[in-house]
Amino acid sequence: MTKNILIVNHNVNEAICIKERLDSPTTTVMCAHTIGDALSAFGKMEFCLVILDADMSASDDHNLLKAMRNSHTMPILVLSSHANSAEKIHAFNAGAHAYMGMPYTDEECLAQAHALMQLYVNMHPENKLCYTLAFGNDLVIDPTMRKVHLRGKELKMTRKEFDLLFWLASNPGKVFSRDQLYDRVWDDNSSFNVDDIVKAHIKTLRSKLSISEIEYIQNVWGVGYQFQAITSNV
Repeated sequence: MTKNILIVNHNVNEAICIKERLDSPTTTVMCAHTIGDALSAFGKMEFCLVILDADMSASDDHNLLKAMRNSHTMPILVLSSHANSAEKIHAFNAGAHAYMGMPYTDEECLAQAHALMQLYVNMHPENKLCYTLAFGNDLVIDPTMRKVHLRGKELKMTRKEFDLLFWLASNPGKVFSRDQLYDRVWDDNSSFNVDDIVKAHIKTLRSKLSISEIEYIQNVWGVGYQFQAITSNV
C-alpha cells in the first residue's frame, strides 16, 4: 500500500505544487482547501503525514490541529510564510511536530516531509512491510499486489523470490547471512542445504534484475548479502 499524505492549504496553487513534488509510486497525496474538507478527509482514511498551512490553522485557533493530534498519532508539519516565535510556540503546543517558516527551499520542505513519514513508519512497525517501495524511476515493489516493476516492465517472480527481494529491499544497507535470510523467508526446519537454496534464489533474482544498470543485490564477502538503495531517473 502507499503512504497517504494530506495537504491542508487554502491556496490551491501552493497545495498543487507541494502535491506534485510528493507524488510518487509510494505515496497518495490528497489536498483539502477548507477546514471542513480536511476534517472530512481525515475521518475517511489514515494519513502518515499532514502538511498544514499555518495561516489556515491559526484561523480557527488551531482547533483542526488539536483535533488531528487527539485522533491519530501521525506527524504534522506546519508551513508558514511569515514565521514568528509566538505563532511557532502556539502551533507546537497545539500538536505540531515540525514547523517551517519562510525562507525555506522546496528541497528542505521535501526532506522534512520524508523524515516525518519515516518517523511514522518507525512508530508503526506493524505496517512497515505493507508499504510500496520505490527506488527512483527504476524499481518499484508493491507488497499488496505482490508485483515488481523494473523500468516499467513487470517481472514475474515466485512467492519466495518476491519475499526475498522485498525483505532485502525493506532493509537497505543491512547485511544478512544466508541463514538469516532463510529463517526470515522460508521459516521452516527443512533438511535441505540452506546455502544452496538461498544462493540459487539470489542468482535468479539478480538475473531478473539484470535489465537495470544498477546492481541492487550485492555480496558482502564472508558474510552474506545486502540491498543497495541506489536510485535511477532513467
